[in-house]
Amino acid sequence: MKQALGLVIGLLVGAVGAILFSGSVAPEEGTPEERLEIAQHELRKAQRTITEYEAQLGLRRGNRTVGDGVRDIVQDIKEGREVSIDDIYKTMQPWLQQMSPLFARMREINEEDWADQMTGEWGRKYDLSASEQQRLKAWFQERSRERGEELERVIGSDDSGFVDFIKVTEYDWRDAEGVDSVMEGFLKGEELAQFRGERLQERVESVQGVANRNLSRLNDIVELDERQQDEVFGILARGSDDYQEGMDFDGRGGDNSVLDRRARDAAIRSSLRPDQVQQFDAHQAERRVDAEKDLRRMGLRLPDDWDLLEGDTF
Repeated sequence: MKQALGLVIGLLVGAVGAILFSGSVAPEEGTPEERLEIAQHELRKAQRTITEYEAQLGLRRGNRTVGDGVRDIVQDIKEGREVSIDDIYKTMQPWLQQMSPLFARMREINEEDWADQMTGEWGRKYDLSASEQQRLKAWFQERSRERGEELERVIGSDDSGFVDFIKVTEYDWRDAEGVDSVMEGFLKGEELAQFRGERLQERVESVQGVANRNLSRLNDIVELDERQQDEVFGILARGSDDYQEGMDFDGRGGDNSVLDRRARDAAIRSSLRPDQVQQFDAHQAERRVDAEKDLRRMGLRLPDDWDLLEGDTF
């Protein structure tokens, strides 16, 4: 359920995108003249659809409408110019703003289910009173409100882009970040120790899983020696989303500080030999080329900060 909002929004935007691009995609069969006629017909349908949206919702930004932006994008594609996904997001942003009440309601439903699930699970497991369960659920509801405000801010910001939109609609373990202090206020003795131990173990297992998976991928690319594997494992662990400062694995010492994405990648590169760095860079370039190739077939180009959408760089 936590991924539902992002998926539904993606489907909505994708459906609109399909309407917008249908006028520029030629069918596989038929003569060139027939394909051109079909494309022009579909473009006129898309323009009529946008005009209807404008009339119903008043979708305007200054003197330009969503339809104006759509026509510009379609024209760029027809003339062979690449269009950024960020441009498409900006064009559709007024529509997203008008549809934000629907997104907000979908988010509320998802978050209510999530709050009920976690409250029921922890209430039973740690024998929480009715009052404590109500307070725990209230915490999840407040967290939901904060996430909703963040989504509204991104949709309403002139400075936001496609990557910002995708990241703010992701629902994952961060929805429960900060709840430990609430639960620890309810528990004592063995139950408190059990809760802390289980939460820590969940994070450790997550960190180890991510680090081992990425280490295997990187080793396939550049063939790390034993020393490098130990060093890079520590770097990957410190760069994991679930990592907490001070975590230690298999007795490894050294720096235990948290690494953000860019610091993690810089540390990995510094641990590689020059020939391995060349192999790694070639692999990265190939991945980007592959991603660009698929989009270029539709006349699109990658959004800004595309790499930040990836869970890793391998």
